[in-house]
Amino acid sequence: MNRFADTVVYGNFYTVDAKNPKAQAAAIADGKFIYVGDADGAKAFVGAGTQEEHFDDGLILPGFVDGHAHGNLGGSKMLLMCPLNDCKTLDAIRDKLKKFIAKHPEMDKIQGMGWDDATFGVDGPTAAMIDDLTDKPVAMIDYGHHSFWLNSAAMKRKNITKDTPDISDGVIVRDADGNPTGCFREGTSIYFNDLLYHFTVEEYKKALLAYQDVFLALGVTMTFDPMVNYDYGSENVMEAYHRLDVEGKLKLRVHGGYQVFVDKNPVADVVHAAELREKFKGNRFAVDNIKILLDGVIESRTAYLNAPYSDSNDGYRGLLRFDADTLADTVKKANELNFTIHIHTIGDGAIAEALNAFEKAGTTPAQRAALTHLQIVNPADIDRMAKLGVVAVANPYWFIKEPDYHTKLSVPYLGEERAENQYPLKSFFDKGVVVTQATDYPVTADLRPTNGIQTAVIRQLPGKPETLLNAGERVTVEQMVKAATLNGAYQFKCEDTLGSITVGKQADMVVLDSDITACAPEHINDAKVLRTMIGGEWVYTR
Repeated sequence: MNRFADTVVYGNFYTVDAKNPKAQAAAIADGKFIYVGDADGAKAFVGAGTQEEHFDDGLILPGFVDGHAHGNLGGSKMLLMCPLNDCKTLDAIRDKLKKFIAKHPEMDKIQGMGWDDATFGVDGPTAAMIDDLTDKPVAMIDYGHHSFWLNSAAMKRKNITKDTPDISDGVIVRDADGNPTGCFREGTSIYFNDLLYHFTVEEYKKALLAYQDVFLALGVTMTFDPMVNYDYGSENVMEAYHRLDVEGKLKLRVHGGYQVFVDKNPVADVVHAAELREKFKGNRFAVDNIKILLDGVIESRTAYLNAPYSDSNDGYRGLLRFDADTLADTVKKANELNFTIHIHTIGDGAIAEALNAFEKAGTTPAQRAALTHLQIVNPADIDRMAKLGVVAVANPYWFIKEPDYHTKLSVPYLGEERAENQYPLKSFFDKGVVVTQATDYPVTADLRPTNGIQTAVIRQLPGKPETLLNAGERVTVEQMVKAATLNGAYQFKCEDTLGSITVGKQADMVVLDSDITACAPEHINDAKVLRTMIGGEWVYTR
């Protein structure tokens, strides 16, 4: 390796390297750190062609890692779908949808994303609410990607009627006569999956570049896209990532999750995913995870709980989307083929079933099995996670009492005790579980990694004590910085080459304009990203 550096960066470094946590300079050559230490020592690496850069204020960290972000879904939403996240009433949704339809006369179907279940209650929205806006099929997914809203034209195109059968891993909401109302939950999307998130490779390429621009500006250098086959049966998303990678346009390091479904022979699908892993093997994109949706979400009462929902009179506990044997067999095959298993688990019942499957399949810490979301958690299962080496992929952005969500959904559905104890975090750290940070983009509104760090530390909105959720689960800034950097690299089995500012590792880092380890916790999210580097290349400048 050339002794002289391509770039030497001076500033206030927090390296997340336990052996060398603080530094004043880093020298970079061939995309890797060749020196990390004091400023004087860096001078030995400065040659005639070395670029020197000084950041006198702020903080330099390893690049942030987002452990669960739907890049293809969010990018598509930005460019190709009607975005509804900011719509809090039916009138607002109708107005936004009407304008989108008028703006896109070329579309033969209308796709939307981001409506909120809390707006409509348990029964959800209906086709009748939007049928007058267009005679084209309309299909819209909620902000959490667990419920779907179709107009009558969409149901007619897909021949969804009173006679359409129910399925084991989903819910068709019906009226008193048994007719589908237009609201569908979870796996029922098999009836209309070609109406949502189906775009061409070129459209996906544009969407993914838009998503990349957003994340590079956040200081994110590596992400996990957990459903790269969300457009059921199509390889277009994977092809789009791969082409961008080959063309040198993919700057982000992207790990892809291939989702398997209980009704589609998931064990065979894992084998198919191994073929796709080889087909799309490249530099910055890899299909190296198997994704499983094991339950749903609290807001649609599809999360799977150990005890019944508080508003239930019949012992209803939610929806478990895989049976125990199929789940264990799928995990075992993924382990055999060296995939990392990544399972969506909102409810404590789903968490228990996932851990049962890990135990039955002989999962070891080396396999980095991960559970994500972890909203309702049995403390005993945290001990099981630690023993099995299961990674906790947390979404700290949500760890507050959102007024509408908490009072209208959490408390009525869960009861006061479960609602108050949602989203443990300190308990994971205390038990030695590796915790990572994730936005679940595009579900989260404020995607800044500093927002996740701040919310995990204070667990409330700044200046609004009424939003405080379970103060006993607050953690430290340092714990969350590690969760968002080195632990993220650990989740993807690359902690030896990424995740900290360490000699020999890839030079991924982010420059902030303020020191989030020294400011008041309420001001962590005030920090702005000045620059982002991946592999020694500045890929974003504010």
